[in-house]
Amino acid sequence: MNNLWMEIETLVLDGVPMDSVQGRRIAQLTEIALTRMLEQRGASTSFAASSDEHKKETPNAKPATVRLPANANEARWAEEIAQAIYRTMDRTL
Repeated sequence: MNNLWMEIETLVLDGVPMDSVQGRRIAQLTEIALTRMLEQRGASTSFAASSDEHKKETPNAKPATVRLPANANEARWAEEIAQAIYRTMDRTL
């Protein structure tokens, strides 16, 4: 079993009005949601087989588009962000 460590340096939610407390809550909820997805679905074969020697940086990563209703709460935002990260992990490795 391999450990996964991920650091998201900057997460931009363009056009989403929120304060720093909401931002921290979304970050925590996103971590919980992503952990749950990885535990339930696992990682792709290519992702699981990668090692530190084969790190790939994606300086030209394309933004993910997430469309949510204006009244979406932090939990819904976190779930959508976690899904976007999960889908992107497979494409970038």
